[in-house]
Amino acid sequence: MPRWRRCSIWSARAVTLEILLEGRIFGAAEAKEKGLVTRVVPDDQVVGEAYGAAHRIADGAPLVARWHKKFVRRLEAGRPLDPAETDEGFLCFDTKDFQIGYKAFLDKVKPEFEGR
Repeated sequence: MPRWRRCSIWSARAVTLEILLEGRIFGAAEAKEKGLVTRVVPDDQVVGEAYGAAHRIADGAPLVARWHKKFVRRLEAGRPLDPAETDEGFLCFDTKDFQIGYKAFLDKVKPEFEGR
């Protein structure tokens, strides 16, 4: 198991045990510090931020999002990638969405991805 993975597991274990054993209530800032949430916003901005995040995700390239989720799940398994899995990381360059994104970047416009 890679060293970074062991550190990640032990760190998560320590935080989990702290929460379970101490049973104390902590605020949003501490939850962020512990890595339990990725951002903290004022109460009156929660709904807007949630919709904003959803829109940013939905506006992204769907094939790449699918690959990213797959790769993260695969890396969490803790074993080395095989050559086919490594090669899969480059398949995005053969997609229509890559061409759309590349052209949009050069033209400085928002891409309209098609999921192909």
